[in-house]
Amino acid sequence: MATLPVFIPEPRRQPRRPAGPIPVRAPCRDLVFEKEIDNSRLSREVSPERRRECVTLMGAGALAFIFIFFFGWEHFRCVRYGYEIGRLKSEQEELTLWNQRLRLEQALLADPQRIDRLARTDLGLAQPEPQQVVRIDRSGGRPSQPGIPVLAHNFAPQRPAARGNPREP
Repeated sequence: MATLPVFIPEPRRQPRRPAGPIPVRAPCRDLVFEKEIDNSRLSREVSPERRRECVTLMGAGALAFIFIFFFGWEHFRCVRYGYEIGRLKSEQEELTLWNQRLRLEQALLADPQRIDRLARTDLGLAQPEPQQVVRIDRSGGRPSQPGIPVLAHNFAPQRPAARGNPREP
């Protein structure tokens, strides 16, 4: 019920007329006069206080811009280095796993039982007989048992090579 008066229109009331004569404005013409003045040769004086204020404001704005620029630059460098560190850590993990696989493969390939099995089956090698073994003492490189052939020595004196080819005329 409280909203009922909102929907009911009010009766139109006529505006009241003032008592007495109604003032009427007389039409007024706008007059425009052109002035033939040339101000192109005039220059305005700049006050030193105003100039100082402008330079100070521009300097403060430049310093603020430089500060914000370097702050943003450092921030983006930190973000980039963070991504780089993450990439390098994942690469390090991959290389560590690869290194572990290579070490395991090396251990499997260097297994003496495997090498012995391959030598006997694939290459047809056999255990050496006791008379085939030549023991060499470390003193002079000569065999320790008499009657066993002597191996070649690597430290025989060398003659200097002759210069030029003797077969050439």
